[in-house]
Amino acid sequence: MNNESKNKHPNKYFVCIKNQLPVEWNPCSKEPMFGVDPTFFTTFLKSNYFTYFSKVFAEMEEHLESGEITFYLVWSDVKSLPTNGKNNIAIVVGDEWCRIPTYAHKLKATFKCYGIEPTIGCNPILNPSYLNFLALIQFVRNWSMRLPSVVYYILQKGLSIFLPNDFEHPIYDIPLGYANQLDLPIKDIDQRLYDTSFLGSVSHREYAVWSLKNWIKTPKQFSRERMIASLNKIIKKHPDFKVELSFTPDFGASLNTDAYLYSEKMMNTKICLIPRGTSLETFRFFEAIRYGCIAITEALPSRWFYDGCPAIQLTDWQELELALENLLDDHKLMQQKSQESLNWWNTKCSEKSVGYYMAQKINQLQE
Repeated sequence: MNNESKNKHPNKYFVCIKNQLPVEWNPCSKEPMFGVDPTFFTTFLKSNYFTYFSKVFAEMEEHLESGEITFYLVWSDVKSLPTNGKNNIAIVVGDEWCRIPTYAHKLKATFKCYGIEPTIGCNPILNPSYLNFLALIQFVRNWSMRLPSVVYYILQKGLSIFLPNDFEHPIYDIPLGYANQLDLPIKDIDQRLYDTSFLGSVSHREYAVWSLKNWIKTPKQFSRERMIASLNKIIKKHPDFKVELSFTPDFGASLNTDAYLYSEKMMNTKICLIPRGTSLETFRFFEAIRYGCIAITEALPSRWFYDGCPAIQLTDWQELELALENLLDDHKLMQQKSQESLNWWNTKCSEKSVGYYMAQKINQLQE
């Protein structure tokens, strides 16, 4: 379909929030919402995270060869959509349990953050530790959460043999993008104030006294406490290291912090510490490489936008001291790693690259 024909039959976009009517929007507009009260939206939609996908879809529109497609941007509802069919596509951005949407087999395609397969990120048998034990518990829990969707998907795929149709139902991985971050001019790494920083929460939220998570802790909380303990030892040993630590009470509070203050501190960071959150995948990874920070992380899932990335991946936060020393003692390596981060963002994770990726996948389904 040529551009003239696509303009006559434009694509439509809707934001779907659970238990609310879908809201139509235009990602190519500076004011994409059509007369909607801002209080209607969740913190997710009020944050700059919404800006990321607006730009992704605007870029995708530039490369799509077809029109009359309905796109649904969904947070974590994997059970239903307003409509299904070969001209519908879902983008599911907040399902950390890696479930397969029950409507996936009814659509042209589904794009999904967090993927459809949980990743444990460690080997609790060969490398036993309390953190790996907690990770195993969470992995089993996530599998139990997604198992019904897997069984249903396999059943529907089997039935499709007897109910032929003329369209496919692929599910594609896409990156999380950034959340509470603004567009700022990129600083050269030599001009940044902080050698390393961590800006965020230690616990996902406050748990009740009787909650099991309050007593045994979550992988996120234990990992981040371990990282902070290692960092405090490093500060005592290397008082010349310039370290910035800014803590928030929980994840929601992190999203609601002043975006400029957060962005300014991130842009002034040379090495960004990225411990796991409630999932191995976090916004901070993408925010760090977007600003050219050197990313130090735990294990990352195997996805097309992580595989081969320039992040330094640690198996234990006790390895942090050596990693920081090796970087801060080598100016050339710091410059190289910073540029690699920027290049990775621009070629793999930016709005432009992800929009193009999505358009290419959709165009292939039209062939």
